Amino acid sequence: MNWLDVSPVALVCVGWLFVPGLLLSYAAGFRSIAAWAVAPALSVAIIAVTAVLAGKLGLSWSVPLVLIVTVLAAVVTGGGAWLLRKRFDVVREADSRPLIVAAFVGLVPAIVLGGIATIIGMGSPDSLSETFDAVFHYNAIAYIIDSRQASSLTLTTLGTPGMPPGFYPGAWHDVASLVVLATGTSIPVAANLLTGVLAVVVWPLSCVLLVRQVGGRSIPAMAITGLVSIGFTAFPWGLMDFGVLWPNLLGLSLIPIGASVAVSLAGLANDDVIGKGRAWLLLPFVVIGGGLAHPNSLFTLAVIMLFPLFTGIGRWALRMRAEGRTARGLSWFAVAVIVLVGAWRVASTTPALATVRTFYWAPFESATQAVGQAVFGSTNGRPALWALAAAMIVGIVLLWKLRDQRWLIGAFAASVFLYVLAAALNTPGTQRFTGYWYNDSNRLAAAIPITAVPLAVLGIVYVSKLLRDKLAERERPLLGRFGASTLGVTLVVTLLVALAGKGMYVNAHITTVGYAYTSRTDSTTNNLVDDRERAFYDKIKKDIPANAVVASNPWDGSALLWALIDRKPLFPHMDLPKTPPQDYLAKHLVDAVSDPTVCLDAKKLGVDFVLIGNQHFWLTDNRRKDYPGIVDPVGRPGFQLVDADGDLKLYKITAC
Repeated sequence: MNWLDVSPVALVCVGWLFVPGLLLSYAAGFRSIAAWAVAPALSVAIIAVTAVLAGKLGLSWSVPLVLIVTVLAAVVTGGGAWLLRKRFDVVREADSRPLIVAAFVGLVPAIVLGGIATIIGMGSPDSLSETFDAVFHYNAIAYIIDSRQASSLTLTTLGTPGMPPGFYPGAWHDVASLVVLATGTSIPVAANLLTGVLAVVVWPLSCVLLVRQVGGRSIPAMAITGLVSIGFTAFPWGLMDFGVLWPNLLGLSLIPIGASVAVSLAGLANDDVIGKGRAWLLLPFVVIGGGLAHPNSLFTLAVIMLFPLFTGIGRWALRMRAEGRTARGLSWFAVAVIVLVGAWRVASTTPALATVRTFYWAPFESATQAVGQAVFGSTNGRPALWALAAAMIVGIVLLWKLRDQRWLIGAFAASVFLYVLAAALNTPGTQRFTGYWYNDSNRLAAAIPITAVPLAVLGIVYVSKLLRDKLAERERPLLGRFGASTLGVTLVVTLLVALAGKGMYVNAHITTVGYAYTSRTDSTTNNLVDDRERAFYDKIKKDIPANAVVASNPWDGSALLWALIDRKPLFPHMDLPKTPPQDYLAKHLVDAVSDPTVCLDAKKLGVDFVLIGNQHFWLTDNRRKDYPGIVDPVGRPGFQLVDADGDLKLYKITAC
């Protein structure tokens, strides 16, 4: 399978992420850059909420269901926007065609370089992410397709019999399942392409919207934002390796949209392209969609939004003071502070987040080192991004000097501060601040580029303007008319930054993505399923009835049977809690002939087969030993060998 073969699937991913949202955004009155940039947030919210409502109403998850709900939502949104047209239709000049062209043409290099990093990093469109979390994500898609239930409220147990369902953010899985249902492609292909589209299309376009809000109608800024956005390794590339955290990737890709909404609400936008009325309309979609993508993204959004919102409230309070209404201004500012402190108090004490807040990752560097890594883009031991960091620092100095959009500096500093707490300290005291991200430096590092991108873009444009002015002083400007324009000089400076980073650090991104796909280079260590195992699974599919359940040790990669050949494993992940029957089979299945309880539990769970694989994944993890009853029953009665390839064996349980 090659990447050209699956290009239609990539287009379907783009379609699900943009088309539902575009219907709503245009119905609400958004146009051009804003309409396209907010579309993914709207699409994710529609899809994820439809999944929850379908689960509550007993409706089967399907492509037609989502399309029907999308049309209805667009009609309702359009009707509401028409009724509130006087509030929404703020008179402002539309974006010019050159500005729009610059924004969208500027995405092309991001798509090209980002696509190269994705394609080479993954290797093949159906490569497996050889990571612990990926097993759950793959099988969650399989569960949704088999059960036709996609609600985030019930996803956490993957439909395990006897286990009460619980909440797990399912928006990423919902979109991926729609891609599979619409195209018939495999689950690994859908997962890889959806992830790639988020990294090279959705994220850059979201950044374009944020830069448009803070930088105004700057054609040079619009032209380079896409390329700058894919230069930071921590995001999106870091979350395509660590975890793997695909739901977080989706949620953080939408954060610049939420930040753009906050800028509108605070009245800080430089020539607002959203407007306060539509910002209020968009806010619940951003919050709900982000929460159902991953709650981590909501906490990240909350941290970033604090700075524009409190800046706006503070300025309003000062205006009240100037108008002689000091008490009113102070009272509302006090209310905002009380709400903030109360929300933080609830989040830091609620039992619902207790496990998340106390998750421990050992500190691995000093605070000084952590600060340096955060500023220079080398978080978690990655290579430093010197050129981009220099542009970002110039942007910080510029905004501080001009006293414009200083909230960006505060939000960036807050992101750095949280990363430093997790990477260098991680104590019970710091966990009150970082606990909402599992106290994980990788998750916190991924938030830094959200503000670093606009800072770097503004820094590059500022330097370019200075160079243009210097060039204009020459009798014959260097580069002729091209060098006399800010756009021309900006493109040259950006090209130099990209060259200094050897293609905007594409090799570092390839390496980062490639860590998760280790089976391409090493089939004997730290992988779940290598090529031989995948071929064996494909071969035995015909021997296993569609409704049968296969017992196996999930640590040998066999948990992925569900995602790879649509045959359900008894243990769909290595770390899901076991029901008593599951636990008993894990410890005693090999004794099926002599232990009648084994057959009782096997019949209760529909277990008819045993699969024996090889152990190459996380060999030092003692949880691999929690399945002493699922071992090769060679020579024991009650098991019939169906097929084998060396140490890979499929048995049918005949004892029951």
